[in-house]
This record gives sequence, structure tokens and C-alpha cells, in this order.
Amino acid sequence: TGAAYKKFEDHMRGTRQEIKSRLKIYEDVVQKVKETNGCRLFAMDLGCGRGEWLELMQEQGIAAIGVDKNESMIQYCKKRRLDVVKNDLLTHLKNQTSDSVDILTAFQVVEHLPKNILMDVLKEAYRVLRPGGVLILETPNPENLIVGACNFYFDPMHIQKIPPKLLQVL
Repeated sequence: TGAAYKKFEDHMRGTRQEIKSRLKIYEDVVQKVKETNGCRLFAMDLGCGRGEWLELMQEQGIAAIGVDKNESMIQYCKKRRLDVVKNDLLTHLKNQTSDSVDILTAFQVVEHLPKNILMDVLKEAYRVLRPGGVLILETPNPENLIVGACNFYFDPMHIQKIPPKLLQVL
């Protein structure tokens, strides 16, 4: 259930502060998009979970919406006054206008998707990205022996390992 998965995330992924700290490695990428597309940016976080990325965007003055299908995650984000919608990420992307998003993210999400859905998500992602926009996908790296042989399987919802070079090509 959604509540059980949220408890799992809370226990296994790390604290909100730890996640926000880890996500700060993308600040330079966000800055480059600001320089290219201006200061009035729009970000969308697919599989937003507890909303750490949405908070970072808010702190930088970037309008952002999170998409998740887990009701527990949605309610948690709403309590934090984050802009979120409950929806399937592919359906949500298909309903977006072309060239409408500056920063599109999916942190620890693509490994949960079947290959055919992943391909459709990538196709839609490029359609909705504005010129100068960026797609950030973060997934466990199976080239790391501990991750590939052990840690990947900590999450029973993981479907596939995606090596970095394959994800880059896709």
C-alpha cells in the first residue's frame, strides 16, 4: 500500500535533510537553466515522494509541481504546502503542453518502470521540455558492485537496473 511504501522510504532512503543535501549537487545544472531560460522557470518532479526536490525549487524561487501516484506521499507533501498532484507520471506528462517545462526530474524513479513505459516517459519528457531545459534522472548505479549486487534489491518495487551509459543513450 501507499502508506507502507512511505514508511519504507522513510526508513531506507534517509532523512529529508540528508536527501535535500544530496540533491544540492544539481544546483549548478539549475543555475545553467536559469542563465539560459531566465528566472521565471517551471519545474516538474515525477515521482516526487516526500517533496525534497520541490522544497529546494521553492527555496530558489522556482515554480514547481510534483507528481506521484502514492496517496500517502501526496498527503505528506500537501501538509508541507507543496504543489503536488496524484497521477500516473506518464499520463501526467501526456497531458502537458509541448515546450512547457524548464526542469524535469525523476529521482530514484526510472528503475521502477517497465522498459516500454520508460521509453514513453522519455519521449514525452523531451516533448514537454523547453529549449534550454534539462531532464535529470537519478537511479541506482549498477556499475557499483555493492549497489548492483545487493542494495538495488532493498526496494522490492525495483524492476530493472539501468547502467548510466544506457540511460544516457535512451
